[in-house]
Amino acid sequence: NSGRRSLIRAGRRGHPQAASSTSATGTTFTLADISVHNSATSCYTTINGSVYDLTSFVGTHPGGRVILSICGKDGTEAFTKQHGGQSRPENELASLKIGTLAR
Repeated sequence: NSGRRSLIRAGRRGHPQAASSTSATGTTFTLADISVHNSATSCYTTINGSVYDLTSFVGTHPGGRVILSICGKDGTEAFTKQHGGQSRPENELASLKIGTLAR
């Protein structure tokens, strides 16, 4: 997981460096940090207070490119509406977690 944090701090594919912070409990992101990752080449979202890097999943998402609609923003409502209570999507999402949303 520390490798992921280094990638985040270093910036990704021409996107501005996120002003995220790292603590003993993990990396914390603001909505502003997430908002710059709003494309197929860099897709972050927050769902229920956790932050996910969906970039590697964009091309393989079973629902197609509809996943792009939550890049760079809070995807809680869309994810819950589509997948709420389903274990497979929630397990896949858990593997992409990179931090938490700042409160």
